[in-house]
Amino acid sequence: MSARLWEYGGYWIGSANGTEVLYAYWYDAGRRSTRRRSLGTKVLDQAKERLISLAGAAKTDTSRSPDRTMLMVALDHYYDHDVASKPSAEQAFRAIGLIREFLEEKMLPTAVVSAFGPIRQREFMTWSRDKYEHSANTIARNLSVVSAAFRFGKRVVVIRDGLGNEQEIQLLDMAPDVVTQAPRVAELLNLPAPTPREWLPTYEEFARFIDTIDKRKENLFRFVILSLNTWARPQTVLDFRDNETTVNRRFGTIDLNPPGRRQTIKYRPKIRLTDNLRGWLDVWAKDEIEDGQERAPMMWDGAPITAIKRTFVRHAEDVGLPDITPGTIRHFMATMVRRQKPPVDKEQRDVWLGHDEKRTANAYESFDPDYLADCMQATENVIAELQEHTKRPLFACKLRARGRFEVVEGGRKEA
Repeated sequence: MSARLWEYGGYWIGSANGTEVLYAYWYDAGRRSTRRRSLGTKVLDQAKERLISLAGAAKTDTSRSPDRTMLMVALDHYYDHDVASKPSAEQAFRAIGLIREFLEEKMLPTAVVSAFGPIRQREFMTWSRDKYEHSANTIARNLSVVSAAFRFGKRVVVIRDGLGNEQEIQLLDMAPDVVTQAPRVAELLNLPAPTPREWLPTYEEFARFIDTIDKRKENLFRFVILSLNTWARPQTVLDFRDNETTVNRRFGTIDLNPPGRRQTIKYRPKIRLTDNLRGWLDVWAKDEIEDGQERAPMMWDGAPITAIKRTFVRHAEDVGLPDITPGTIRHFMATMVRRQKPPVDKEQRDVWLGHDEKRTANAYESFDPDYLADCMQATENVIAELQEHTKRPLFACKLRARGRFEVVEGGRKEA
């Protein structure tokens, strides 16, 4: 075996017989042997840089002390090994970029985790407000990324480094508490307390949004139909698949939590399958082909779509309704259902929205014919009322919703 020219995090650099190219070496306890991989260079300094890159920055310090672990290392560790593959990755990436910019201007790029205590957090709040005119909500949202990174850093996680080896990493044993509540941020900055967003579209405005969706935006229309019937968050709608695991036509239920997905605080419930959605799923099923690939109601270029926000927002701006977002439909339905007569009780609304995890977790209750029956009927009624203002049919077939009617171009017709 060649001499060890340099060691780093359990790896070392050496040469191999008959070649000047430098190699990374490590001991594989599972195989009880030493393994190696070419670093592709004869220059030791270049080999060091490549080994550090492959082994990962998390190996630079194993003390787990917030006094020695750099803040940016903790943020990068969180992004690379937890959030990068999640829908929140874009927002986390922007927040981490802002933190990096703040460190470069007000502290040091090498600032450690323990340095980001209450005083520095207040400085970051002031800096965000003064430089970017960020609201208390935006600042709190960015700080929540730091808080999540600290929590993740305190967990023991298994990561695979660039050499293909799995490592158990715990970056931190403790970290400062981080302010993540917008009212607290507003208090510290002496700003008015944030207020909930009050705006919702009227039936007429929402109808205008729907009627201007042309055939080129079929996925947008399907997103609207799925959102109206499920009241689900945008990502839940995008994850929807019309298969036997998700849609139980026999008992008339939909399980919005895909197989293999761990439930989180954004709980995805099991709800009723409305007649409206059942009709559309039957229509959309005719578009599907048996090609062995995963199919979804919303497809593009042979694959299920993974985002709708850009298309949605652009369409909303084109029709003069910039305040409508993909999440607006959830709030619209939850509000309009409360105005139905007879009113739907809060318990059922909470289950349908995924706000009541304990009740939603009852696996047998959903087989009851009366399970969420009031919520299901109210959903049908709201869509029927919306249909009165739209030219485009919102129903794929005849159904009952405050009386029997059939959908025709330009509205509905009593049967």
